[in-house]
Amino acid sequence: MKHLNKIVTAVMLVIGLNSFAQDSKNPWTVSFGVNAIDTRTSATGGNNWLDYHVSHPFQVKQNWNTLPTVSYIGVSKYIGDNFSFGVTGSANRISKFVTFNPTSPDRDARNYVVTNPGDLSYYGLDTFLRYSFQSLIKSKSFEPTASFGAGYSFLGDSSYGTLNTGIGVTYWMTENLGFELASTYKKSFGERAIADMPDAPSFLQHSFGLVFKFGETK
Repeated sequence: MKHLNKIVTAVMLVIGLNSFAQDSKNPWTVSFGVNAIDTRTSATGGNNWLDYHVSHPFQVKQNWNTLPTVSYIGVSKYIGDNFSFGVTGSANRISKFVTFNPTSPDRDARNYVVTNPGDLSYYGLDTFLRYSFQSLIKSKSFEPTASFGAGYSFLGDSSYGTLNTGIGVTYWMTENLGFELASTYKKSFGERAIADMPDAPSFLQHSFGLVFKFGETK
């Protein structure tokens, strides 16, 4: 858990160093909830690029790795023109790792195999630049977003950098309280042992949680 402690400390440090900077209405958000990791995107196989990366995206029971507790926390600040900048820390445990069986006689069968790599601990620290489409769709409740950023992942004994792209939507139940759903593709830049289980896999990370806005200037 030492990496998780470092992540939480870093997130809280960002909040502490910038909590005085309130130059627009509710510029700060804090979010927390559960994350799920799906390594299907790092398996070989598939008929095209899209199939290679995102086929079988909702095989929750078979492919998704989750923890029965709060497993991510994030903070962001609005910087203008619908853009926000933030940082997120997350933790998980990988017990379901997806690979493709190239010896399957029928390639269309997509013979994916799920194995346990040893209950590997996962920790991630990610930064992001997020764009909100809420003003474009003129909605007071729904806020769709797109994001781009970079991060660093710790998986078992491996650690490596990632380039991240994501989409999400927040439903604002009140002016300051919302429920968020988001999916992020994390492209690995570490060395990968494709023949067995990648030491530094790319993966999809989904998050589900609550988000709070604050910092309103009177």
